[in-house]
Amino acid sequence: MKKIIYIILVVVIITIFSILQVLGLFEKNPYDYYIYEYSNSFNVDPILIKAIMKKESNLNVNAISSKGAVGLMQLMPKTAREISKELKVPNLSISSLKEPKTNIMFGVYYVSKLLNHYNNNLILALSAYNAGIGNVDKWYKQKTDLKIKDIPFNETKNYVKSIIFTYKVYKYLKFIFLTEKTNK
Repeated sequence: MKKIIYIILVVVIITIFSILQVLGLFEKNPYDYYIYEYSNSFNVDPILIKAIMKKESNLNVNAISSKGAVGLMQLMPKTAREISKELKVPNLSISSLKEPKTNIMFGVYYVSKLLNHYNNNLILALSAYNAGIGNVDKWYKQKTDLKIKDIPFNETKNYVKSIIFTYKVYKYLKFIFLTEKTNK
């Protein structure tokens, strides 16, 4: 009986470790400085930014999507140009958008803008980050209390689920690790 419990425990630990590795929780994020700096500046939870960044680019600074989204936060060039005007950042180019500092600054600013636009509704803000404000505004007008299951695009529905899951895991682990450190 003890041997079976031991085997089950080992399998559970290996499974948890594997999930954490897939989520990238054992890697030091080389962009933490910028994430925390701009999250503080634009009043966004840095853990949310880490979850978005993990989903968007898997921390690949050179990532370019098939639709043309660029960098760590996978910003569309058109959106980035609008943000550069709002933040008064001149001479934006695709190569400067690949720079972690610029990409994270713009991405965090955009997440903040979306959260403000949707009164801190995370589902709506994440949907807009993926599918665009115009699409989400149409969906939201049709259903005043939009839930994940109501999102009409499967890609966006899965995107929102994935980020919220990763965000919750990151928050939980941060809580666990902070609690452990303060109890020692």
